[in-house]
Amino acid sequence: MSLEHWLLVTQFNWDKVLQPNNWLTALFCVLLFLFTLLLVTFRRKMLLLFHALFSQRHFSLVQRDGKVLETRGSILLLLFDLLTLTAGLVMFCTTYLPSPMSKLPFVAYLGIGFVVLLSAYVLKLLANELYSVLFGRDKERAAVNQYKFIVMTDFSVLAFPMLLLVQYAGFRFLYYVLFAVLLVLLVIWLYRLMKINSMSGHGFHFFLYFCTLEILPWTLLFKVLLIV
Repeated sequence: MSLEHWLLVTQFNWDKVLQPNNWLTALFCVLLFLFTLLLVTFRRKMLLLFHALFSQRHFSLVQRDGKVLETRGSILLLLFDLLTLTAGLVMFCTTYLPSPMSKLPFVAYLGIGFVVLLSAYVLKLLANELYSVLFGRDKERAAVNQYKFIVMTDFSVLAFPMLLLVQYAGFRFLYYVLFAVLLVLLVIWLYRLMKINSMSGHGFHFFLYFCTLEILPWTLLFKVLLIV
């Protein structure tokens, strides 16, 4: 064996090789199946939801068709959203917080992430129900819940192909793209919330709602993660 060949072998860097993750691959297969099923069966509804955040006309069509979560397709779409967000959250934490994420098996973090996101979503809906009962904001509650679902769906649909590229092509810079996309969607969502509130004329109620139900829960969650 030549000296040149020996140096090439010993200098091989295994850290730069993409390591397979069977659980994440299985999750992506499930997501691909769900996404294909949604496109084939509920393509019109998905397109309507995707445009509703940016167009008041499309959002009016969503409201005219009824509540977002009344159909079977919306349940599948919610499952797709939560699983995509779970994959992205666990992938990001595994990449940039490797030490805390090494205490449990990878599949355990997928399960924990899904349960946490599902619980947060359900608790948000319950909190909005309480807010509407206390302040008589039933009409606004429905619009707020719909906008939340739309933002989550838009982000998940955009994030899915980017997460595939991050995992299997190593394009970690796409995390920054995802953060930028999320920021833009949140700004648009906040604008829509303020517009809904301005039509009802209850600025103080909206301030209480936003600080208590939108900012405080995520602040507490972030504080718990820092402690852990």
